[in-house]
Amino acid sequence: MVLLLIVSLSGCTLLKKSKRPYEYSWLPKNFKEIRTHYDKYVRMLGCRKGETIASIGAGNGTTEVAISCFVDRIDWYLQEIDSARLFEFHRVREYFEKLYGKKTEANFNLVLGTESSTNLPESTFDRILMVNVYHELTNREAMMNDISKLLKQNGKLVIMEPMAKQAGDLHANCKHLKLYEPDFLQEMRQFGFKLSKRDVGEKISLVTYYTFLYK
Repeated sequence: MVLLLIVSLSGCTLLKKSKRPYEYSWLPKNFKEIRTHYDKYVRMLGCRKGETIASIGAGNGTTEVAISCFVDRIDWYLQEIDSARLFEFHRVREYFEKLYGKKTEANFNLVLGTESSTNLPESTFDRILMVNVYHELTNREAMMNDISKLLKQNGKLVIMEPMAKQAGDLHANCKHLKLYEPDFLQEMRQFGFKLSKRDVGEKISLVTYYTFLYK
């Protein structure tokens, strides 16, 4: 239940005042919306009770707090390169727990990383999540080499992405290249990750969940 900050937030700029409880990411209006979001999207990440899980590019933690409303006793490490988003985490947790009606049974650790290093502890994680993040990595080889050292034996890396229908498709919002599955899977094999499971969420948007083991 303890929030452990292992990042320094002293350099954060103050967020502008707003009627929203927090600025970034998805804002559910009630607990029913959290449950729908969990059932439709994040349930497929496969998080289990008692696991130690790192979420890379976690933003302000909306996905992870939503999961913790349904899966107890996860030891979370929320990793980000944007300290302002981590700074909002306590607001997100407070807001979600208000809609939930009680405290979540989870421990949250906040970790500030870089574009080439997660700054996460090695050999620690049962599961590592990358939710709509992989396509934005600027130094994939360095990052995936780092991630390979973080997993416990038989630990899982789960990557969720809206995939391209054809090579060269762009994301509408960030304008990064979408991942094209044949190229993506080949790249993961080159980094030493073996595909163990593939699930398709929304077929219209081609949201796909890939679970990998390392070698």
